[in-house]
Amino acid sequence: MISTVSFHPFISHFSPALFVAGLLLLFLAHKRNDEKLKSAGAFNLSLGLFAAVIADFSGMVSVDINLRSVVEIEGHQGYAFLFTILYGFSAGYAYTNTFSRTAVGFYLAGLLAMGITLFSGNRLVFLANIF
Repeated sequence: MISTVSFHPFISHFSPALFVAGLLLLFLAHKRNDEKLKSAGAFNLSLGLFAAVIADFSGMVSVDINLRSVVEIEGHQGYAFLFTILYGFSAGYAYTNTFSRTAVGFYLAGLLAMGITLFSGNRLVFLANIF
């Protein structure tokens, strides 16, 4: 059986990978004017959003262990929640108004939030073990 402690790191890698892959497919669809690539990019964003929600819930369950400080955990959770909200808007715009300025803004904001979330998660795993 997979415990919640080991399940969160397992599932949390899917959402950033699918987000970047979805955006790359949307970019290629825009350059090549290909509807199939556009559909594939939107589908990647949908699967990634599902993985992000699961990662959020598994992360909330994992913090009951009290191995880290509250500030470190809540910072990472806040960024992850922001990333999930932006992910939802990005997935919605990928299906409705894929290449609008608002959609591109959500895609870029999602990339920024993803980077901050990954950085804070990295610090939780690797930096905390140094001290």
